[in-house]
Amino acid sequence: MSILFLTHAYADTAHGGVAEFLHYLPLNLREQHIDSFIYTKSAQKHSHDLIGPEILPNEVQRYSGPFFKPGLFSSKKTLRAILRLCQEKNIQLIHAQGTYRAGCMALEIQKLTGIPYVVTSHSDILELNSERMRRNTVKRRCQNVLRNASYVTHLTPMMEAASKQLCDTRHKNKIIHNGIDVDVWQDYQNAALENYMLTIGRLEPEKGFNLLLDAYVDLYQQGVRTSLVIAGTGSAESQLIEQAKLSGIPVITNHHDQEIPGGNIIFTGYVREKEKKSLFARSRFILFPTQPHLWEEAFGIVQLEAMAAGKTIIASNTQATHYLCSLGMQAEVVPAEDRSAWLQAMKMLLEAPEKCYQMGVANRASAQQFAWQRIASEYAEVYTEVMRGKKQ
Repeated sequence: MSILFLTHAYADTAHGGVAEFLHYLPLNLREQHIDSFIYTKSAQKHSHDLIGPEILPNEVQRYSGPFFKPGLFSSKKTLRAILRLCQEKNIQLIHAQGTYRAGCMALEIQKLTGIPYVVTSHSDILELNSERMRRNTVKRRCQNVLRNASYVTHLTPMMEAASKQLCDTRHKNKIIHNGIDVDVWQDYQNAALENYMLTIGRLEPEKGFNLLLDAYVDLYQQGVRTSLVIAGTGSAESQLIEQAKLSGIPVITNHHDQEIPGGNIIFTGYVREKEKKSLFARSRFILFPTQPHLWEEAFGIVQLEAMAAGKTIIASNTQATHYLCSLGMQAEVVPAEDRSAWLQAMKMLLEAPEKCYQMGVANRASAQQFAWQRIASEYAEVYTEVMRGKKQ
C-alpha cells in the first residue's frame, strides 16, 4: 500500500508535534508493508512545480509544491503537481494532517482521482486557536471535508467532540493517540540528576512561560537555588529574556550541552535529539504552563516525552493534561493562571525527591501504551479498512 501524508506547512517535517508524527509513524508503518510519502507546501514562494524528492532522516521521500487554498475562486492549477505525484507513486490513500487546508486539498484530489482520504483532526478546528473557524464558510468547508472522508481519526476525546460539532462522523472515526519512541529514552534512564527544573516548548504567549518566570522569582526569593531551564524558541523569546533579567536573577542565554549551574534562569534556544533527551534526563522535573484560555493543546506530545524519560510533571489544568492523567500520567495539576499554585507545586516537589522518583517510575511504565509500534498498528488497521471499503 502507498500512502501520501498531506500537511500544509513546509516546517511540519522539521520540528513540532506533526514532525514527530511524520517521522515515527512512517518508520513503523514500513514494518506493516506500507510505503509512505509526504507532500507539503513549497518553501519557495510562487512555485508551481513539483519539488523533490528530499530524503528525510526516516528515509521517507518528502515532496513539496503548490498547496490548494480553499475559496470561492480557488484555482485547480495548484493541484497539478500533487496529481502528478499521485500518479507517479501510485498513491492509494491520502492521510491529511488537519481538517481545513490539508483536508480540503485531499477532498479536491478525491474528486479528480477517486483516491480516498483519511483526516486526522488537529487544533486548526478549535475556534480558540483559529479565528477563521468562526466564519460559517470555513465551517461548511470543514463539514464537507469530514462528510466525504473515508475515515476520521482524533488524538483525544476533546478533538473528537470539536470535530463532531462540525460533522458527526462517529460511524467512521476512532481515537488514536500520538506516539512516543519509548526505547530511545532507555539510554538516559541512569543520567545523574542536576539541580534544575526544565520547561520546554514554543516560546509563545499562550505557553505561559511569563507566568512561570514570575512564580520562579517568588521561589528564588524564598532562598531556593534550583535553576530554571527554558528550552525552545519563538516570538516571545526576547520578551522572556528581558523579563528574566529584570528579576535580578542571573540569566544565561544560548546554553548548550553543558552542566547546568545552580541559581540561574537559563535559556537554551531550540534543542533537538540527544541534547533534548539529556536535558530531560538530568532535570528534577518538567513544567508545562500552557494557558488554556489562550490556546488549547490538541495533545501533549512533550508530556509523553517527559513520561518516557521517567520524569514527574507539573502541568496546567488543560483538557489534554486531564486526559493523559486518565490514562496513567502522574502529574501535579495546577490552575493554569495561579502563580501561587505554581510556586507551591515547585516547592513541594523540590522537597520530595522520593515522590518525584516514584511518579517518574510510574510515568515511564505508562508511556509504554503510546509506543509507536502500537500506534502504527492502529493506523494500519484504519488504512486496511478504508481500502477494503473502496474495493467493495
